[in-house]
Parts: sequence; C-alpha cells; structure tokens
Amino acid sequence: MGRKNTVHLNLPKGMRARTRSRKYSDPVTYYFYDAGGQPRKEIPLGTDYVLAVKKWAELETKKQVPAVTFNQLAARYIHDIINSGKTAPSTAKRYQAWLKPLQQFFGNPDAPLNKIHPSHISQYLQWRKDTPTTANNEISLFTIMWNYGRELGYTNQASPAQGVKKHTLKGRKDVYIEDHIYKFVYSHADETIRDLMDLAYITGQRPIDLVKIHSHHIHDGILHITQQKTGAKLRFHITGDLADIINKRNTGSYLFHNSQGAPLTRKALTERWVRLRHNLIARYPEMAKDLESFQFRDLRAKAGTDIYLSSDADTARAQLGHTSTAMTKQYIRKDKVLEPLKRK
Repeated sequence: MGRKNTVHLNLPKGMRARTRSRKYSDPVTYYFYDAGGQPRKEIPLGTDYVLAVKKWAELETKKQVPAVTFNQLAARYIHDIINSGKTAPSTAKRYQAWLKPLQQFFGNPDAPLNKIHPSHISQYLQWRKDTPTTANNEISLFTIMWNYGRELGYTNQASPAQGVKKHTLKGRKDVYIEDHIYKFVYSHADETIRDLMDLAYITGQRPIDLVKIHSHHIHDGILHITQQKTGAKLRFHITGDLADIINKRNTGSYLFHNSQGAPLTRKALTERWVRLRHNLIARYPEMAKDLESFQFRDLRAKAGTDIYLSSDADTARAQLGHTSTAMTKQYIRKDKVLEPLKRK
C-alpha cells in the first residue's frame, strides 16, 4: 500500500509536482501534466504555479474534446438539419448532392475533425477542379457543417477552410438581357414559355416560385407569393399584363402545366428553356453568344435592373423580396445614365 501524499494538496487531478533541492538557493518546484499512456508521458508546465494551472486547464479542455470524425458530423447534420425540415426542400436537395463528394473525400478513410487541415481543403478543391462552382459550394457547406459541429462540442477549432482561396469564377454580375434579345427569344417561344417570361419579368420572381403559383394564391384581386428560398411574402395587384396572364391561365389549378396536364416543375422549365435556346442557336448561329448566356433566371436581374433605372434601389428591393438594398445591388446590372454638368 503506497504512502498517502501529504504535500502539494492544492494540485488539480492529473497535475504533478516535484521539488528539487539546490545547493546554493532555495528548492524549486516543477509542475507536470500527467498525459497517461504506456510508458507514462508527462508534459512540463513550468515552475510558476498559476501559469502551470492555466496550461493544465488548456490541456484538459483539449483532452475532453471527443475525436469525432467527418462522417459522424455528416450523419448528425443530415439528421438534425437536412432531413428535419429546417431547410427548404430545394436547399436540402442541393446539400445532399454537395455532401456526397465531401463524404467521399473526407470519409474514406474517415478523417477525425482535428486531423483535417487547410492543406486538405486545397487538395479537395484541386480534386474537384473540373466543376469549380460546385466545388466552391461544397466547401461552403463544409464550413456550415463544421460550425454546427463546434456548436455541438465536436471541435474547438475554426474551420480549416477559413482563409483557403476557392476557385476564381466568372460571375454573372455583368449579364443583362437586352430588350432585343428578350424579344427575339420571346417571338420564338411557345405560349407557356412566353407567359412565364412575362411573369418572371413583371414580378421579378424566381422560376421556382412562378411554377408553383396556384389559383389558391389568387384572391381579392391580389396575387400572393411566398418565396420558397427566403419565405418572404409578396403581394401583387392583379392589373395590366399580370391580369391578362392570370385571366388566361387561371383554371382553378396551377397556372402552368406540362403536356400531360401535370404541374410544371422547375426542372421541366429548365429543360424546355435549354431546348428552346439550343434550337435557336442552331438556326441563328450568329446570335450564339447572346443566346448561350441567356438563362431564365436572368429575367429576375433584368426586372430588378429596369425597376432601379426607372425608380430606385429600394423599389427594386421590395419587388424582388430582399431584406436589404445591399442584396438587391447584386441584381442590378446597369447604372443610371448620368447627366453632364453645365458649364458656368
């Protein structure tokens, strides 16, 4: 039976002290952190008791963080966030798609979170270089998940993606659909696409919100739209061109259908739009550049820009359903024409 320690009774658990005599000065006490293991490992903490306790606390905190792996974090995020209804269905679908390559890279073999470093993020981006936009989105999701892991106590470290340069992308902030291009595509489109183009332009709403318009959203002379992405609730007086479209298409169900009578989906709209664009490029190759850059979603930016040019940024913000004009400015593709000063 060992002797009971009668000195250094103020030491926290796992902290050791040894006093060494000196020939020409007072004895000195050295403090150590007992890290355990076989053979036993001790980490020097110095001779200052207060600083030693501080270092001990830091080591204890690190010791208490569980060695959670990326797949464990992914499983928790899927359960708590993606499959819980806390995100919009379209967002959940995107996250699931972005998560697959992340799991393939960081989960094979399953990497502990504390072993993932910025260099691994760079390696991932290089691995996914053929799809740079998607790769950037996947790393953004990685950071979202990582921060959720921090909330759960899975890690104390900042995201290793922080400060890592993503792929440089050519943005669409300079893409504005000129009126003559709009009219050209419009003149070759079928009636459904024409009505969708008109509705996208006069309301400034996203494609996903347009195809979901149902007769239930129309009452008291007002079209009610709840944006799927943000939940913003907008109301439009049913007058002018909007009234013409709704009076023509409102048959007590969804405004837009496919050839079989089923509600038109966002995917089906994209497929019809791409098919129309490709047919026009084949017939009018001289317009290929303008047609290739014309995405249906650009009509939202065109609407925001034209409202800004005829009014102001705050009016455009309200029309697009943004909470700030800073967000709206990302959709404004042209500045107002300036008037020169008159000479004095």
